[in-house]
Parts: sequence; C-alpha cells; structure tokens
Amino acid sequence: MHDLHPTNATVPDDDNLLIEWSDGTSLVYPMDLLRASCPCASCVDEWTGEVKVNRAMFPNITLKTLDHVGNYALQIGFSDGHSTGIFTYELLTKIGQPPATAGEENPFQV
Repeated sequence: MHDLHPTNATVPDDDNLLIEWSDGTSLVYPMDLLRASCPCASCVDEWTGEVKVNRAMFPNITLKTLDHVGNYALQIGFSDGHSTGIFTYELLTKIGQPPATAGEENPFQV
C-alpha cells in the first residue's frame, strides 16, 4: 500500500471532497468528517490520544486549500482557519467512503 497515492481530487459540492487513488478506486470525504479526523496536536491529545473534536462541531465546514506533503500526505485547510493537520494517505484511505453503489442517488459516481 506504500505506492498508493492520489491521482486526482475534486470538490463536487461544498460538503464533500472526492479523491481518486492510483489503484483506480475513488473515495468520498464529507468535509465534517475530514475536519473531525484531523490528526494534529490541537485535535488529538498528544499524550493520551483522546480526540478533542467531533463531526457535530463542524456543520458548515468547507475546504479552502489542499496541498501535497512529500509523497505521503495531504495538508488540508478548512474554512474555520484550521490547517495544521497532515492527513497521511494511509489515514485518508481508512476514513474515505466509497461512492454509493449504482442505482442509488449519488452525485459522485465516476
């Protein structure tokens, strides 16, 4: 899995990020889930691992920036000004959601 990397990223609407991966899969990331999954020290206690944020805290969060960090992660900037989290490709593949299956209403089908 160390070779897995994003090949494309789009924002089909204010609420979601869609990332296409080098293995041909696509995963959807609701913005509130991304923001609540931030692994930085402000969001996750460095000593205990306790998560200090949750999805309900970010009902209208949007994406502002998306930058590569080396060949292993993305740094995401959010509309609340938060941008210190480095989201490894491994983390992103764990929290991403597959687009809905065929036949279901889905604005993200690729």
